[in-house]
Amino acid sequence: MTDTTLVPTIEDTTTTEPIAVGMVAFDLYRDIHKGIRTELFAVSADAGRLDPSDPTGRRALAAQVHGVIDLLVSHADHEDAHVQPAIERHLPDLAEVISGDHLRLEGRMDRLGEIADTLVHAAGHERRPLTHHLYLELSTFTGTYLLHQDVEERVVMPALEAAIGVPDAIRIHEAIIASIPPEEMAQSLAVMLPAMNVDDRAEMLGGMRAGAPPEVFAGVWSLAGSLLAPSDHAALARRLDIS
Repeated sequence: MTDTTLVPTIEDTTTTEPIAVGMVAFDLYRDIHKGIRTELFAVSADAGRLDPSDPTGRRALAAQVHGVIDLLVSHADHEDAHVQPAIERHLPDLAEVISGDHLRLEGRMDRLGEIADTLVHAAGHERRPLTHHLYLELSTFTGTYLLHQDVEERVVMPALEAAIGVPDAIRIHEAIIASIPPEEMAQSLAVMLPAMNVDDRAEMLGGMRAGAPPEVFAGVWSLAGSLLAPSDHAALARRLDIS
């Protein structure tokens, strides 16, 4: 039984130290969480600088909010299907924390979508205060979500790796990848790759090159070229020994 008395939850933002700190040999959360953080920061910043009188901008922001919500829902679905069963089996107390977080986060995501949609059609005098309200809601949601990610990365992942071992953690990751349709995978890579460092990218794409048909990897490599700055793409090519 895992002692969760010091595990921070999204209901307790005063806890500053997780119960387990340290690197793991294989991190199920790292790459997608980097992408999610970048998207959350971006939508919050875009809401802060939106011109409330711009109808095109309001519609674009609403679409951006819903896109981030879709990303978070998809990520949670993959976790619930592939990671949560192992957490429930080996770390039941932590499983309760994660499932509770997911439920609370889903409710707040629904509210964000409602506010964004209301802003699109808001009357003139409502637009500025509603835009600021959406900005504040996105900002506080981001803070809440960051704490949830911290629990998964610095508490759950070390405990899970200790319980099941690295090979089983890798098998969970492979099951997640196998379950993602190609279109969704391309969308996920578009979120993750720009947020990752060269070591992360080389590890991910090196694994894909080793396990995927050449034509599939060629498509992924082309996608990376469209997403990364030329200098970053060149650095990745050197790491992967691609001429």
